[in-house]
Amino acid sequence: MYSEEEIKKAAKDIINSEKIVVLTGAGISTESGIPDFRGKDGLWTKYDPEDFTYSRFLQNPAKYWEMSVELAEFLLTAEPMPNPAHLALARLEELGKLKCIVTQNVDGLHQAAGNTDVIEFHGNLRRVVCIACGEHFPHELALEKAINGELPPLCDNCKGVLKPDAVLFEEPIPRHALERALQEARDCDLMLVIGTSAVVYPAAELPRIAKERDSYRASLFGFSSQSRVLDYTKGAKVIEINAEPTPLTGIVSDYLIEGKAGEILPKIVKEVEALLGY
Repeated sequence: MYSEEEIKKAAKDIINSEKIVVLTGAGISTESGIPDFRGKDGLWTKYDPEDFTYSRFLQNPAKYWEMSVELAEFLLTAEPMPNPAHLALARLEELGKLKCIVTQNVDGLHQAAGNTDVIEFHGNLRRVVCIACGEHFPHELALEKAINGELPPLCDNCKGVLKPDAVLFEEPIPRHALERALQEARDCDLMLVIGTSAVVYPAAELPRIAKERDSYRASLFGFSSQSRVLDYTKGAKVIEINAEPTPLTGIVSDYLIEGKAGEILPKIVKEVEALLGY
């Protein structure tokens, strides 16, 4: 588990950095009661990921909506709230030390906590989009339609099929999100990697790009999980805050603070405040 020395070290690194970017995964939201995907009690122990591919959706959107109602109802009716980790990141932005957040999550909790610049790498489950006309609607509207038997729910404007505005397997990352995330990774001098397994690409590539910002220029396409021979002595500092080690640990990240983000981040931010004289 983490130590007070690690907390103080991270706070000093934050103070000494000019542009901090945060990458978050499902692990930051589990403390808000939202299940992760790959953990021992994760969503993929209950559902087959193959049923959540874009091709399956197009083949049978009604079946997809039947399966997604349970998860959507949880996210929208259980009202998960930002936890201390989300609030700590919002405070870090208030202090002028956080540039932006790149999140793999689709729950909108960073915005609810108060962060203003959030790059949603995988979209947002609280919205739906018409696959015919591209119009967006609140997810509550589509969920109500589905619960009332309209399967699949249809667009009020053109009667096209509505789809959750989250990236399904086989779908590309939204281009604007990918381009911004790549640029922020290249420009930052410190990246905090919080609550992610670091196995889903291209998001898992961002810490490597940050680390190699002086010598590595990533393409917008063609990412893979294959190992590369890279010089990790240059570029941004990378700090992991995670419940367990990841493929980044000891290779890309400068150090790992192991434990719950909801406990660690508030302590780091408190130390940052003290160093800033608050």
